[in-house]
Amino acid sequence: MARPAKKSRRSREDARIARQRTQGYIKLAIALLVVAGFGITYAVVSRSNRHLDETTLCPEKPSSITVLLVDVTDPMNLAQRQDFQNQLVRLRNSIPRYGQLSVVRVDATGSDLLKPVIVRCNPGTSADTDQFRGNPAKLQRQWTEGFERPLDEAFRSVDSASGADQSPIMESIQSVALTELQKPGQEELPKRLIVASDLLQNTSAITFYGSLPDGDALVRSDAFRRVRTDLRGVTIELWQLERADAGTTQPRALSELWERAIQDQGGLVSRIYNVSG
Repeated sequence: MARPAKKSRRSREDARIARQRTQGYIKLAIALLVVAGFGITYAVVSRSNRHLDETTLCPEKPSSITVLLVDVTDPMNLAQRQDFQNQLVRLRNSIPRYGQLSVVRVDATGSDLLKPVIVRCNPGTSADTDQFRGNPAKLQRQWTEGFERPLDEAFRSVDSASGADQSPIMESIQSVALTELQKPGQEELPKRLIVASDLLQNTSAITFYGSLPDGDALVRSDAFRRVRTDLRGVTIELWQLERADAGTTQPRALSELWERAIQDQGGLVSRIYNVSG
């Protein structure tokens, strides 16, 4: 009868070892899950807490690039100014988190390339975080004080008439393409260029006053070759500010001429909008 007792003790010992091994596996699995959870949380928090420039609120590499190029030569009437400001607010609100918006005024580029009136990136709003990943109130305050308010002030400053006797629109497009849209290392980023203007190019080399040039002749000209640039990968919107004499100076052929010129430079016109008024 001694042998069965020994066998029973061995079975109990084997069962105890098996239980301990199972418990060890469970503890190890729990530890791995905890470590993985901390890793995921750290990654999420790190992405939501990118280092941003104190002034522009831009990270080292923005998520997208948008340039607003403004050419207000003649004073706007009340309806135009209101519609223009409405479009600007929609533009501001369309910038994705960490996306960059630069506002530039059309000007001569004979001695220097154009400098933006303002550059800002969308840091995100309270909807982009929560109390576990960040500080919603602080983020919303950063968006309001560092992004919304400075841009709105810049928008109000660029809708006044410049009174300039020339409108070097093509030269200005070339300038912002070189300085804002073609930066090395940002080739794969989504890029958008909005040109808000009466679209009447007017320099000694190229003018759309009097009569519009033929599109094919324009893009083959030496004057155009000097101002052309690389717009591949850039989506372009044309916001046409109508003049009082729009019937004669801004025919449909004007926007078609711009589409032809932009297409020759590799760009894509996605929208043509006539500002009300």
